[in-house]
Amino acid sequence: MTFSDLPPGWPALSLRDERLAADVVDLVVRDDEREGRCISLLLCDADGRMIQPVTVDGVDPTTDEGERRALFDAFFGHLGASLDAVVVAVGRPRGRVPDDEVRAWHESALRAAREGGVELLGAYLATRDGVSLLPRWDERALAS
Repeated sequence: MTFSDLPPGWPALSLRDERLAADVVDLVVRDDEREGRCISLLLCDADGRMIQPVTVDGVDPTTDEGERRALFDAFFGHLGASLDAVVVAVGRPRGRVPDDEVRAWHESALRAAREGGVELLGAYLATRDGVSLLPRWDERALAS
């Protein structure tokens, strides 16, 4: 599916559904943002329904852990008390397989969400080739 296949009334549906979340990411993350490298956060309520999408475009590929965490902490840390859940999308020009940079953004998102008390519903790679769910793994491995 793609954003053109979204079901009627999709804004009232939960993004806990990975297929629906991928389609909403496809809708929200514009092609020019993917081409220019971006990070998108789909801010959600306690039921997993999207409240507001936020995109930071023009993300520098040499961003380090501190800079990645600062971006996520601005949302998860400061809004954590009122933000229930989030979907994260890493926008890149092409590809379907996450590289080291995409994996680093994913790990930073996992840590920041956990520490901020925000449920990370899923993380996705969005490129002109499509939208792919990033693998889920045991968060305990991130503790090291």
